[in-house]
Amino acid sequence: MEFPAGFDLKSIRTFTFVVELGGMTQAAQRLEMTQSSVSQTIGNLEEALGAALFDRTVRPIALTPTGVTLYDHGRAILSAAGDTLQALREQQGRRLASLTLGMPESFANTVGPLLTDSLDGYARRWRVWSGISPENHDALMNHTVDIIVTTSDELDSVEGLEIHPLLEEPFILVFPATFEEMVTGLEAHGDLRFIRYSLRSAIGRQVERQINRLRLNLPITGEFDTASGQLAAVAAGTGWSVTTPLCLLQEYAKVGSRVRVEPIKRGQFSRSLKLVARKNVLGDVPRLIAAESRNILRNKELNRLFEQHAWIKDLVIWPEPDSI
Repeated sequence: MEFPAGFDLKSIRTFTFVVELGGMTQAAQRLEMTQSSVSQTIGNLEEALGAALFDRTVRPIALTPTGVTLYDHGRAILSAAGDTLQALREQQGRRLASLTLGMPESFANTVGPLLTDSLDGYARRWRVWSGISPENHDALMNHTVDIIVTTSDELDSVEGLEIHPLLEEPFILVFPATFEEMVTGLEAHGDLRFIRYSLRSAIGRQVERQINRLRLNLPITGEFDTASGQLAAVAAGTGWSVTTPLCLLQEYAKVGSRVRVEPIKRGQFSRSLKLVARKNVLGDVPRLIAAESRNILRNKELNRLFEQHAWIKDLVIWPEPDSI
């Protein structure tokens, strides 16, 4: 049987909440949706069925005969679906059939390899994809990936998502090791060119916003869309740039001795990393992966950088326990 668009478990669940809580406003609060979203879901469900579910001419809201039938059958459908999901998870030891994660390059190359043992416990098959934030956002919203790590706030106000903070890290300056001038901020440094991170990425755009905010004149002469290329160019003496501890960490074995790393003393700014997933879809998996990621960053990976640049540790901010 073909099911019409708008007739699905989520719509039926929303409908039953409206009935049991006595209105769309109450259902919206319980489901953490807007009232307009609940109203639209009910409207789409009525359109799919070709009949009204509520008699809107009376107060309090009342069910039509079609609504009564759907409510009776809907509760049974939701109960059966819940039992089926529970049975399947228990059968597989609560492991998901598959799990796909989208991450920035710097995160995938540093934290990603150390997450593999945990991912084996969460899913029978998992994938880690790296890419720029806008691409990962689209992949999450169209269900191509299940979880993303992002540095952008574009998804903060989107309904139906759960967000787990990981850390806030400062932007830092990197120069060729041979560069000896005194530095304080993002201003031009002699004849050394400024090498940008791709403006297609969230990190590249954030750096550009700070440059504009400070009204600095840093001519656009070249940019890289990977931290690898950007830092390799700095190490080779091509120019100087702005990066973050995590981006530097992934290339530190290659460029560490060939770059000079300095704090931004004037106009300091930072970026926040967070893990985002669709709410109430993967159970505790997003929260557990976020906790493991924080542990890897705080107690393993970043310590390698702190040993050489202790001042960075004081600039990294970890989320408060209540916000986790």
